[in-house]
Parts: sequence; structure tokens; C-alpha cells
Amino acid sequence: MKKYIAEIAIVKPLHNLFDYEIPSDNAKVSPGMRVKIEFGKKIVNGFVMNIKENTELDQKRLKKILNVLDEKPCINKELLDLFLWVSDYYHAPIGQIIGLGTPSYLRNGKEMLNLNFNEIYRKRNMIRSDLELSNEQLAAIKKISCSINEYHCFLLDGITGSGKTEVYRKIQELVKKKDRQTLIIVPEKNLIPGLLQYFEDSNMNVLEYHSSLTPKKRFINWNLIQDCQADVIIGTRSSVFLKIPKLGLLIVDEEHDISLKNQSDAKYNARDIAIYRAKKKNIPIILGSATPSSETILNVLKRKYSQIKMRERVNKKKIPNLKIIDMTKTKNEILSEEVIEAIQDRLSKKEQVIIYLNRRGYSPLIYCKTCKWIPKCNQCGLNMTYHKRNNSLQCHHCCKNTQYQNKCIECNSDDISFIGEGTEKIEEVIKKEFLNSKIVRVDSDSTRKKGELQKIFEDIKNNKYDILIGTQMLSKGHHFPNVTLVAIMNIDQSLFSPRLKAVEQLAQQLIQVSGRSGRANKDGEVILQTAFPNNEDLLRLIKNGYENWINNLLEVRKNLNLPPYKNWGVIQAKARKVYDAEKFLLKIKERMKNRNEVEVYGPMPSNMQKKANFYNLNLIIQSQTKSKLNLVLKDCIPTIKNIPYQNRIKWTIDIDPIDYD
Repeated sequence: MKKYIAEIAIVKPLHNLFDYEIPSDNAKVSPGMRVKIEFGKKIVNGFVMNIKENTELDQKRLKKILNVLDEKPCINKELLDLFLWVSDYYHAPIGQIIGLGTPSYLRNGKEMLNLNFNEIYRKRNMIRSDLELSNEQLAAIKKISCSINEYHCFLLDGITGSGKTEVYRKIQELVKKKDRQTLIIVPEKNLIPGLLQYFEDSNMNVLEYHSSLTPKKRFINWNLIQDCQADVIIGTRSSVFLKIPKLGLLIVDEEHDISLKNQSDAKYNARDIAIYRAKKKNIPIILGSATPSSETILNVLKRKYSQIKMRERVNKKKIPNLKIIDMTKTKNEILSEEVIEAIQDRLSKKEQVIIYLNRRGYSPLIYCKTCKWIPKCNQCGLNMTYHKRNNSLQCHHCCKNTQYQNKCIECNSDDISFIGEGTEKIEEVIKKEFLNSKIVRVDSDSTRKKGELQKIFEDIKNNKYDILIGTQMLSKGHHFPNVTLVAIMNIDQSLFSPRLKAVEQLAQQLIQVSGRSGRANKDGEVILQTAFPNNEDLLRLIKNGYENWINNLLEVRKNLNLPPYKNWGVIQAKARKVYDAEKFLLKIKERMKNRNEVEVYGPMPSNMQKKANFYNLNLIIQSQTKSKLNLVLKDCIPTIKNIPYQNRIKWTIDIDPIDYD
């Protein structure tokens, strides 16, 4: 009797598929099914990726599948092909990709559920009244609707408050009439509740999918989505892997946001996977942003994407002008006199104010005036941030946390100086300056409790707070009608950062947070405090606007032969001894020396040279074409796996890197 072999993926960081014999009584095994197998000395679950007739394994070593967990595939061919493509493109272990792209209940062998949406969720059953659309919104809807039945990538380049979400809704309604589903991907889960309500008000079945859901809720939603019981799915980056049988439209909101890029393990970019998926499915995709990324703008210039500009707010209000305050000429170190006066003016009018500082904690640096002691993380070698709320020193990179004893641990002196400020210190200063104001701090420290962030956002909209102090959690996607002043603080470090995309990200943050001001019927104001008011990038952004600024940045990158004009990949090695990481990368570089299609630089230290007791070194590989770059890296993986001391190294490959940490 002929034997059939199943190629099986194990949900572990392994690049290989593993051959197992299909027992004769389980001849109906097919790709996409889950099976139970013996792997090493353990019994584990795996996913069948392919069926074949032959194997290169010795028959004595060939094990049989122990049990088949599904009667029919739980993952369809479209999704299996997507997993394999992502693994191949990003050079990530296939098991790791499947682990990222499936709910834990599915991986653990739970039975598939047969559910009804209306029995699980209470539908709102209300019809949203049509809003009066602007001419720009109508033009955008008309242009996108012409490609509703085919692949086309649209950049919806709309300033903050221009009504991009309403354009999404109108196109989604057209898709729904064709009995198709829509997936909306957002960079952060705190953007989901507002979008959920927006689409639920349109009498749609709307589901969320992100890591903050309980494993059970995540599995329930996964089953409802794959049973076509959701019209709209709104999720974070992992939702790009969802099984959506009737997918008819993909939307990536805030497409520029770096949170769409997974920075651990498999370093995939959800935006780019969404574009690939739309192309394979032959459906339209919309990339929405007020500050499009340099990669996306370049693709517009190459005519790969169609750009739709929306340059007016729906209420005809202008984007507020940005005023610069030179902090070298002010008496106050933290809040300038102009900012204090502007806050007082807005509060007297019963309006709200945002104080934006993208740094949590109380002080990023403390030191002893007596012996010059500075607390550093012994795992990363970096300064630890002081958090006054719980009197602790924290490393914001490896998360190490130690109690602070209110004195120097070297000389026992209590003469300690606190340098710089985080959101905690700003909150303290604001409370002293504005005694009768209701103040809230919004950062990852103050919103750890489940549901706390959404409650704060609701309270802000209901005018329960006068002054909002926060990080980038406040900067994008939120509509606070009564906010009329945004004060931006301490952005100077990013102006001189060595990171490739630091200035681009800074420009995006400035425009995004500025867009929170004056969104309703009241005029807005934005004030930026800086010690470098004559910085060329800053002046160009403020004087010419983001569109001209990003085009100028692209010219600079082109002249310097930098991404996105060059294709980059990074092989990062982590080791407890820097010598091991360096030797490992030099071996790889040696194997690449005759590959003329790429240029190789390094080994060189990462931006963060040490993290969590591991030294980080990079090998940068660049090429004129992505296909040549990926071919060289793919050929290199067997070499990497055969390096003798590889077990002392943690290594990853990053395609289209954002930073080199």
C-alpha cells in the first residue's frame, strides 16, 4: 500500500517542516488540519502544510501521526500560502509565523466552535444618519469605488480631521452590499474602541481582534470571523493573518506608524503583508494617514499606489499654526511663560489642553552631587529612569525595576539631582501651577488596568478633565472636540538621533499631535518648546508643511543612497560575549564576499549596544532590488545554522528595518 507523507509545521521558532507518515486509517488528512505528533520526546500539536508521496527520511526514523484533531481544515489554502510567503519573505521560522497568526486555543487543539453572532453579542440595531460629506470626501469615495472589484492600492492622504474614517465607512458599505467583509488594521489597540462604535452605529456586525482579548474571547471572535458572521473586523497587526473567507476590502489606518512592524522574533510589517494579501485576493486596499511614510510616498511617485489628497477639515477649520518657543531664552526650565499664559487663557474659556511629552516616568536621569553616581541598568548599561509614583528606578529597555532608597548607593548622600522630565514630573509641575484644574496623565504607567484607557478617553470627551498630560497614546486617531491647545515639550533629542527614521517619526508625531487641537468649532493653537528653534528640519516642516517636508527628505535619502531607495536587510546577533556575536557575523560576511548583487557592512553595534545582558551587533546587507537581497539572505540561512557555536547566539533577520536595536 502506498504511503502518504504529511509535511508538518510545529509552533516553535523552527525553519523546517517535518515529515510524518499518515496512517492508513487517516487517509483524509489534508493541508490546514491540526494533528497530534511525537516531536522529540514530547507530544505536540502541529499544522499540516502539504501532502506528498516521498520523503528523504530513513524509514526507520519516520514517525506516524498519532491523531488528527480536525474533520476538515481549520486553515484554508489562502492562509497557508500567506504563512509560507511571510516566512519566506521575512526569513522567519514558519512555526513562529503560524504562532503569531493563530489564536492560542486553536494551537492548543481546542475544538472549533459553531456560534451565532447575535447569541454572543448584542447588536445595536440602529441606523446612522448620513453625514454631510465634503467635496474631497465625495471625490475620494468616487475614485475608490471605481476599483471596488479589483486590486488597487490607494493612499488616502488626509490631514487630521478631514474625515478619512467616513470615507472608510462609505467604501465598506459598498463592499457589504456585495456580501463581502472588511478588515481594518490599526497600529494600537487603544484606537479600536472608537472605530468599533463608529461602524456599529452603521448597523454592522463588528468584531475586534487583538492581544488584549482573553484567549477564549479571541478564539470566539476568530470562529465568528471565519464563519463570515462579521461585516467589519478591526484589529492590530496580527489581524492581518485572520482567515476571512469573504474578504473584500483591506484598510490600514495610520499606515506610517512603526507599531505596524513587529519588532520581536518574526519582524514582519502588517501594512506590507496587507498589500500583498490584497494583491493576491484582487481586492482594493486603502492606506490612511495624515503623515504618510517615506516608503509609501515613494510608491506613489513610482505610480504603484494612487494618492488621494484631502486637505480640508470637514468643519472647514484650518489646521492650527505651530508656534515655536526658544527655551534658551525663558526663565522657567520646564514650562515657558508663553505656555503658562496660553493654558490659563484656554482654561478661562472652559476649553481643554494637551501637554505632550513622549517620555514617561519622573526623570530620565538622576545623579549624586557628592560622588557623581548615576544609576545604570546592569543588564543594558543605560541610565535608569526614576518613577516617583512607586519610588523606583526602571530601565525602559529591558524593564528591570528596583526600589529607590532616596539616597546614593555609593556614598549614602541624599544630595541627589533630578535631570530632565517625564510625564510624572510634568504632572507635578502642572498641578502646582494650576491648582483648581482637573488633570489626567495618559501613559502606559497610568493605564495598566484593563479598561482604564477607554474610560479616560470617555471622560475627556465628557469634559471631566481640563488638562491632559500624555505620551504618543494621545497623539493619533482621537477626536477630542474641546481640545484647543496642544503644548509639545522636549523633542530635541530626536532632532539629533542616529536612527534612520528618527526625524521622520518626529515629524509625524508633531503633525499628529498638533491635529488634536481645534477639531470642532473652536480655533486651535499649538506651541512647541525647543532649545533648537533654528533647526533646519523643524523650520522646513513648520513653514512648508509635511507634504513638502517628506518630499525633501526623499531627495536627501536618494542622494545618500539610503532606504527607501536602497533595499536593506539586517542580520542581528545577540550574545552574552560581544566577541561571540562579532565572530558569528564575520563568518556570515565571509560567506557573502563573492555575492556581487549585495553590499555588506559591519559587524557594527546596534543603536542599543547592550540589552538584557546581551550584546547586540548588526550586519547590514543592501541591494538595488528586493529579490536579490532576499535570495542572498535565503541562501545564507543554511550557513548560519551550520556555524558551530551558533547555540551561543540569538539571531534574527530583519527585512525593511525601521531601527537597528
